[in-house]
Amino acid sequence: MTTRAIISLGVVSASDEAAAEERRVERVWLDRCAEGDQTAIRWVLDRYRDRVVRLAAHVLHNSREAEDVAQEAFIKAFRQIGNFRGDSGFYAWLYRIVVNSCLDRMRRKSCTTEVALEDSATAQHASVSFDIDKRIVVEQILESLSPAMRAALVLREVEGLEYSEIAQVLDIPVGTVRSRLNSAREQFRRRWTAAQQEADHV
Repeated sequence: MTTRAIISLGVVSASDEAAAEERRVERVWLDRCAEGDQTAIRWVLDRYRDRVVRLAAHVLHNSREAEDVAQEAFIKAFRQIGNFRGDSGFYAWLYRIVVNSCLDRMRRKSCTTEVALEDSATAQHASVSFDIDKRIVVEQILESLSPAMRAALVLREVEGLEYSEIAQVLDIPVGTVRSRLNSAREQFRRRWTAAQQEADHV
C-alpha cells in the first residue's frame, strides 16, 4: 500500500470518527429536546433554522410564507421528536416535515394556484429584457416547475442532499427521485435557453 493510500485511509477514518461523534452529540441534544429542555430546543433552532427557512422559501417561492411554514414545521418536529429513531439523519427527517408543511400550505391555496401560475407566466414573459438579472430568471423558472419537481431540485442542487436522503424527505423511491430530477433539470435547461434567446432578440 502506498504512503498516499495510507494517508487517505487515515483521513477517511478521522472523518468517519468526527461524523460519528457529531451524530452522538446531536443525539444527546435531540433526546433532551424530547424532554422539553429549552436549551436543547434553542440548539436545534440555531443549527437548522436558516436551512429550513431557505428550503421553505425555495419550495413556496415566498419568503414571507417561508418564515411561517418554518415555524409550523419546527412546532411539528418538536412535538414528534420522540418518534425520531435515528434510522436516517435528523436533517432528512426534519426536511421531510418542512416539505410536507410546504405542500400542505400550497394545497390549501389551490383555489388560487391556477390564476397565480397564469400571472407568473405573464410576468416571466414581460420581465425578459436586455439587462435582465439572471437571478430573477432562475427564480421565475423554479417557480414555473411543479412543486414536486421544484422540491426535488432544491433539495439536490441547493441543499446538496444525496438521492437516498431526498427519497426519505419526499417519501418516494430513489428511482423516482432520479427521474424527477432528470425531468426538472431538462425543463429548467429548456426554459433557461428560451429565456436567453428571447433576451437576445429584444
